[in-house]
Parts: sequence; C-alpha cells; structure tokens
Amino acid sequence: MKKLLSLSLFLSLTFLSCSTDEDIEMNGTESGTSAINHKKENPHSWSPQNTANSYDNAGILYRQILEEYYTNTPTNTTPSQIIFDIESIANNFSEFDPMKNNNYSPIAYNNINWILSTDESYHTAISNNNNLSVTAKNQLENFAAALTQMIDSEATAKSIHDYIVGFEVLISSNTVLTANDKKAILTSSSIARHANYLRRKGRRWDIHHGITGSIYGSNENMAKAITTAASVNAIANTINE
Repeated sequence: MKKLLSLSLFLSLTFLSCSTDEDIEMNGTESGTSAINHKKENPHSWSPQNTANSYDNAGILYRQILEEYYTNTPTNTTPSQIIFDIESIANNFSEFDPMKNNNYSPIAYNNINWILSTDESYHTAISNNNNLSVTAKNQLENFAAALTQMIDSEATAKSIHDYIVGFEVLISSNTVLTANDKKAILTSSSIARHANYLRRKGRRWDIHHGITGSIYGSNENMAKAITTAASVNAIANTINE
C-alpha cells in the first residue's frame, strides 16, 4: 500500500506565511530536514473552492467536518468512536440532512478497514460501482492515476488544485457522461480538491483512499460519500500518527 502522505479522494485551516511549520507540507516518510526544505506557497493566496463545480458543497462540507474534528482534538480515537464523531459533526450541519435523500445507514468500520487495508482499493470501488457508466469509471481511474503521479512527484498543492479544477471543467462539458456520472465524479473531485487543501496542514492522506471513500459512499448518496471519505481520513491519520 502506498504510504499515507501528509494530509482527504479524493483531501486547511488558517495558516501564516514566513518560515513557520504551517508553510511546510509534512510528508509521513520525510525527515525533519527534508520537510523544512519542502516549503509550499502561502495558503492565503488561493481558495480550495471551485464555484464552477455544481457539487462543490460536498467538498466544502467534507473539509468543514474534518476541520471541526481535528480542532477539537478527540481523546477517544478508536475507529468506532471516530466514525461516531464524524457522523455526529456532520449531522450538526443543516445542509447535511438534505444530502441523505431519506436514505442513510450508519458507516460500518469493516468498510473503512477494507479501504485502508486493500492495496489501491480505489480500483475495486470504481469497478464495482454499478451506478457508473464505463466512461465514468475510466475517467475516475485516469483522475486517480494523474493525482497519484502528481503527489509522487511532489507537485505543489496549488498545482494539484489547478489540475483538479481543469479536470472538472472537462467533466462538466462532457456530452457522453450521464447526469449521475457527473454527480459522482464531481462529488469525488470536490472532496479530493478540499482534501488536497487540508493536506497542507500536515494531515496525512492517500489520494486512493479519498477517492475510494467517496465512490464507495456515493453508492448510497452524497451524504454517505462525504462521511465515508472523512472517516477514512480521520482513521488513517490516527493509525499513522
């Protein structure tokens, strides 16, 4: 399994500029010296949002849930408690309930564990999603592969953000994809874009896990995509701290 990178699916609070640790993207496998030399642009210079994505409320809520979760520093970090905390926080947002479409089942830890323990689990999650067309599955596979390559080559968070925005433009204008295809893809790309912004804060994340959580959850609805991806993020960070 690829190592979890500094953190979100497919994954930023407030930062300061100058040579502070908040300007540094911490990689889980980097030494302190190499991390110090790996500075990133001032996060105040850009926003993680993309108003052109009709489903960007998914990524925004995903980020808000994790910001609140990490800000409150939970003392009980068992997987079941983390899932409970994530879902509890989500339910406090008024926009979350309409996303359930009156059909929301609690997250099962065995599903999260499968995502975290299965090498490149996004392949299976994408191929097993019967709600997606072949074209949509290919688009998601290519998207995940491109993001992984960018992260492995240590592209800046802003460069990754710009790539995702460009990808979303192509998806939105695609005349072959169905409305359901676009909703699933743009929900996943939104979550990946906001997870990328969170990654600048030093949270470890694996782009495969972010996309897998979103696609896995989207089989049910947007609400489940958000909380599944957020739970994967929070549990993965706990395991690897």
